[in-house]
Amino acid sequence: SRMSANAGTAMVPITLISGFLGSGKTTLLSEMLQNKGGLKVGMVVNDVAKINIDSKLVRERTTGGGIEGDCVELQNGCACCNASDELFQSIQQLLRLAHRRGKAYDRIVIEMSGVAEPKNVRREFVEAADSGHAVMKQCELQNMITVVDSPNFIEQYQSRDDIIDRPDLVKEETDESEIDNERKVVDLLVEQVECADTLVLNKMDRCTADEGEKLAALVATINPTARVLKCEWGKVPVETVFGPPERPSWVSKADDEDDLRAAVRAAKEVSNKRKEPDGGHAGHGQGHGHGHEGQEHGHGDAHDHDHEHKDGVCPYETQGHGGGHGEDHGHGHGHETDSYRQDTTSASQRFGITSFVYSRRRPFHPQRLMQVVMHLPVKVDPKSGQVVDRWSFPGSSEANEQLDTTDAAVMRAIIRSKGFVWVANQHRSAQYWSHAGHYFELRALGLWWAATALSSWPDQGSADSPEVAKIVGDFARPEDPAAEWGDRRQEVVFIGIKMKRAAIEELMDKCLLTDEELAAYKKQVESSKDVVRVDWAKSPPAPAPA
Repeated sequence: SRMSANAGTAMVPITLISGFLGSGKTTLLSEMLQNKGGLKVGMVVNDVAKINIDSKLVRERTTGGGIEGDCVELQNGCACCNASDELFQSIQQLLRLAHRRGKAYDRIVIEMSGVAEPKNVRREFVEAADSGHAVMKQCELQNMITVVDSPNFIEQYQSRDDIIDRPDLVKEETDESEIDNERKVVDLLVEQVECADTLVLNKMDRCTADEGEKLAALVATINPTARVLKCEWGKVPVETVFGPPERPSWVSKADDEDDLRAAVRAAKEVSNKRKEPDGGHAGHGQGHGHGHEGQEHGHGDAHDHDHEHKDGVCPYETQGHGGGHGEDHGHGHGHETDSYRQDTTSASQRFGITSFVYSRRRPFHPQRLMQVVMHLPVKVDPKSGQVVDRWSFPGSSEANEQLDTTDAAVMRAIIRSKGFVWVANQHRSAQYWSHAGHYFELRALGLWWAATALSSWPDQGSADSPEVAKIVGDFARPEDPAAEWGDRRQEVVFIGIKMKRAAIEELMDKCLLTDEELAAYKKQVESSKDVVRVDWAKSPPAPAPA
C-alpha cells in the first residue's frame, strides 16, 4: 500500500459504502465486523437521522465479543453536502485515537446515508487532498461499494418521485434542508450504481433466479467496470469491504469524465464483440475532463429540460449526415477475462440488454433535438412539476411494446443514456446529456477543450501528461472532414432492453444540421475562433495555440 508523506507509514485505506435506506448497508457492515479476524477497523457511521438506530446496532457489535473496532457517529447529516467537514473531523478523531494507542487502523470504513451522493463525496476527498488536508496525508479513499436493494431495484428505477417524497429511502426524521429536493430517485440510484468498484446485490433470497440474473446483467451493463456480487443478508467475502478493489483502475481515483470514458469504451467493446454493422461511426473511445480546479471553464449551471417543448419547432426535417469517425483512440485498460464477465454477457444477450455509442462529428439543431427528447418518458406538468408520463421497465410488461414502431416506443426501450452533446446554439460549450427512466437533464459542462486556453488545460497542456493525452484523443484527426471543429462531437452511450439501434441512430441523425445549415453555422461562428489545435506531426501529438 502507498506510503504517507510523514515518516514512511502506510496510508490507511478508506472504504465507502453507499446505498438507499433498507438496502442492507448496516447488515453488510455487521457481517463484515463479525468475520474480520484480527483486522483493526475504524468506522464512521453516517446516517442522516437525528436518532440513529443503525449506529447503535453497529456499536453493540463492535463493543461485544472482543472485536476490535471504533465507531464515530456523524451527527449533522449527509457527508456529501453540509457535513463534509464533519466527515473529515470524524476520520481525524479516529486517527488520533489510533495514534494514542500506538496502533494504526488496517482500514477505515464509512457508511453513507441513504441520500449521500458518492460522486460528491469522491470530489470532497479530491479537494481535501488538493488543499493539503491533514487527513489526506495519512489516508486515501480506496474502495467504493454500493449495496443494492435487489427486490426493489426495478420499482425504484421506474419511480417518478423526487427523493424528498420517498422517506422510506432516506429516513423520515431527515432534515429537509439536507436533501437535494430536485433529485429524482432514479437519478441518485443510477449514480450509486455507476460510482462504485463493487456492487453488492443484497436480498437475493427475495428474487427469483431469473430476476437475479437479469438484475446482475443490468447493473453490469450500467457499470461495466464494477465487480458484481449477489448475496443474502450482506454475506460477501470479507476482502470485498476490507481489501482493495479487484480491478486495475479504481473509481475513487477517477472523475466524472473518466467514468464516462470507461462507459464509452465498454459499450464499444461489447458492440465490436457482437460484430454489429457500425456504419463507420465509431467515435473516439474517450471523454472529457472539464472543470479542473481553478480553471475558467468549470461546470456550468444545470439547466433542467424536464419540461415540455412545444414552441420553436423547426419546419423542416432532414436525413442525418454523420461526419463519422473510423478510428477508435481508446487508451489501454485492463480487460476482465473472468468467467463472471462472460456469464453476465450471456445473461445480457438472453434478456436483450444491449449498449452502443452514438458517435458523430456534427452539431445538433436544438429544436429538433428537443423533439426527440420529448419521446423519452420525461414530460412534466408545468403546474405541478410532476412527471406525467407512464413508463415501465422494458420487458417487465407489454405496455411499452404495444406501439412497437413509433418513435416514442423506440426511445422507451432506452433505460439509461449519457454523454457529450454538441448543440448548434452553444458553440463554445460542451453539453452533458443524462437520462435514466423518468429523469432527463441537458446541462452546460464547460468549454470544449478547443475553446479553452492551454494555460487552463490540466498540466498546462504538457504533451507528457496522461490527462492531456486523453483529451488530445478526443480531437478529430486531420484527415477527418470535421477536423476544424476540434474536440466537438456527439458521444452518447445508450443502454436498453431490446433496443432498436438503427432506429435510435436514425432519430438522432435527423437532429444533426443539414449541409445547408452547417454552412450557415460556419458563417455564424466565424468570429468565435478556437484557441487550441492539435499538432499531429509531433510524437505524441500535442496541443498547441491555434
